[in-house]
Amino acid sequence: MTEKRVAKHGPAVTLADVAQFVGVGAITVSRVVNGSGYVSTEKRKKIEAAIKKFGYRPNQAARILKSRKARMIGLIVPDLSDPFFGMCAASVEEFAFERGYMTLIVASQRNAEVEKNEVDMMMSQNISGLLIVPSLPNDRLEVLSATGIPVVAVDRPLEGMSADEVVVDNYGGARTAVEHLLGHGHRNIACIGYDKTFYSIRQRILGYLDVLKAAGLKPDIYDEASTPEMVRKIVQSWSKVKSRPTAVFSLNNVTTLRFLQSMKDEGLNIPDSIALVGFDDFSLAPLLSPPLTAIRQPAQVLGSQAARLLFQRMKNGEGSNQNRVKMALPVELVIRTSCGCEARSNKRHGSN
Repeated sequence: MTEKRVAKHGPAVTLADVAQFVGVGAITVSRVVNGSGYVSTEKRKKIEAAIKKFGYRPNQAARILKSRKARMIGLIVPDLSDPFFGMCAASVEEFAFERGYMTLIVASQRNAEVEKNEVDMMMSQNISGLLIVPSLPNDRLEVLSATGIPVVAVDRPLEGMSADEVVVDNYGGARTAVEHLLGHGHRNIACIGYDKTFYSIRQRILGYLDVLKAAGLKPDIYDEASTPEMVRKIVQSWSKVKSRPTAVFSLNNVTTLRFLQSMKDEGLNIPDSIALVGFDDFSLAPLLSPPLTAIRQPAQVLGSQAARLLFQRMKNGEGSNQNRVKMALPVELVIRTSCGCEARSNKRHGSN
């Protein structure tokens, strides 16, 4: 096997550095360090030689199986200021507390490197299990899972890794939202948001596209509107033309709020100038002017179901790659008036 040069990440050599040098996966190195799992004699010798060559010293993660795990679970979310993730975290914490466990909660700020460092920190605390809203594939998670610590993905699958996951019906919810706007007679419906690299947003965009395709309509997507200024420029461009969209499907609650503010700044009325349906409901949505029609995600149920699955794994002593569970929770359309109609009973979409 061709050896690779070790990348320099700082003064201390990491398990990932050893894996890169030898040309194997992080899990293979972890198995050698922990003395668990099969590794061929040839690979084992190369790994042991690399460990000796670079003076690699296993951190606490390499001794998790030999030590007593703390009565604590970890939770990594992208942003605690987002009401959706805040509610989800509160539900996880309550579930764990009722079972005598503490929850260590951190935010990755949608940064893969920050997320990796947080996983390392979690491992050093001897957590009993980890819930994570993943940003990108993470080799540290593979190391954690290889030690037998359960990992459950929340809101998004862990791409490139076999793990349990609890998500919501993003695709079906988006279809419901756009079909509702079609029902109002709209034929020029724009889609606005950001984070298109993430599973949940990709599924929402796909739902939007499929509905418009079936209706024979042309999509109008703005999927890099990641700042208030970007949203404002989009709305400003619409205010100057008569051919602007007559309706908007917003991909998340942050974009929705920025869009509402930009519409107000430009003197455009909702729903008369442009109708709006947002993905993500939140506590202040009924108090907006006009009240927001939105796809409501079951944030609290998402958190409690993910925690329940994690505790089942912890109780049975099972890693995440055994009998993988994939759960999709239903969402609902909450009809208020931003879409152009009066509030009425909610419409549910999706299934477990």
